[in-house]
Amino acid sequence: MGFESIINRVKSLPPLPHSVLKIEQLFAAGEPNIKDLVSVIEDDPILTADILAKVNVPLYSFSKNIVSVMQAVTLFGSHKIRGLVLSASVGRCFNIDMSPYGISNKVFSDISTLQSALTFQWYMGVSVGICNLILPVSFLMETGKVLIAKELVESAYVEQFCQMIDENETIEETEELFTGTSTSWINALLFDNWNFSETFIMLMEYMDDDKPVPDSYIDMVQALRIVRTAVNIKEPLTDESIKKAAKMVDEIGLDARKFMHTAKRIQLKYIEE
Repeated sequence: MGFESIINRVKSLPPLPHSVLKIEQLFAAGEPNIKDLVSVIEDDPILTADILAKVNVPLYSFSKNIVSVMQAVTLFGSHKIRGLVLSASVGRCFNIDMSPYGISNKVFSDISTLQSALTFQWYMGVSVGICNLILPVSFLMETGKVLIAKELVESAYVEQFCQMIDENETIEETEELFTGTSTSWINALLFDNWNFSETFIMLMEYMDDDKPVPDSYIDMVQALRIVRTAVNIKEPLTDESIKKAAKMVDEIGLDARKFMHTAKRIQLKYIEE
């Protein structure tokens, strides 16, 4: 197993559904018309069902079920729906087995939902513009782990990987040891393979701490790193991970108390599910 093998897996993946490509074209042209966005989603019955299932999870605490795509877009906004669309569609490209990371597929899905919820509820109060740019990415930050897990399942190293996940300080350290790469770099390859936005690709290339981040990306990368620290495979929104993330928030000059309040509120909802 290794980096070359993962590259081959990326290249062999099927293209995303036509509906997703049309949605990406809408966003590439600017802020999409809501009716056009809804129309494209509704023309894909599977995507419609996926979106309605995702927006009705208990974490969002709506008193009544959301029953239409228009209702979902109105309540969540087009950028969050874009993230849900990409997340749902990417999920259709894989047979997911996250056992090498010691978690169930449901927990893996929950982590994606928590990361996006924290991004939305925290960073909308910091910068609406930046939040809209990073929201779709926040749904997809852990996607590369699916390919790493697949490599491990087909190898003889699952047990060793699980042990190292527990022993090493960071997940990225373990991934690098076994595959020569990381989730973020695999995400960049995936996003490029699927012709996602250049911004999405660059954010993933700079997510790890191995090279300086250009000024044009620094705020976005810092926000996503903070969210990933608070919600990760080893510590999915625990008291300790929230404290670590809040320290990072303080270090970049943002309000750590507001961040902690938001994170704790989402944590409580998640525990109550």
